[in-house]
Amino acid sequence: MKQSFKDILEAMVRERIAAGEDPLDLFEDLSREANLVFGHYNLEYELGLMMK
Repeated sequence: MKQSFKDILEAMVRERIAAGEDPLDLFEDLSREANLVFGHYNLEYELGLMMK
């Protein structure tokens, strides 16, 4: 069965909360990681526009 990114992420979050992780700390970690990933791609996009 094919799983969506949403389903996989939701399962990981539920597992970590069930293991005792603070939901706010988990949210902050995931938010920071998402900003790093999307910020990197945004930077690549902006640099690509400047090189044209």
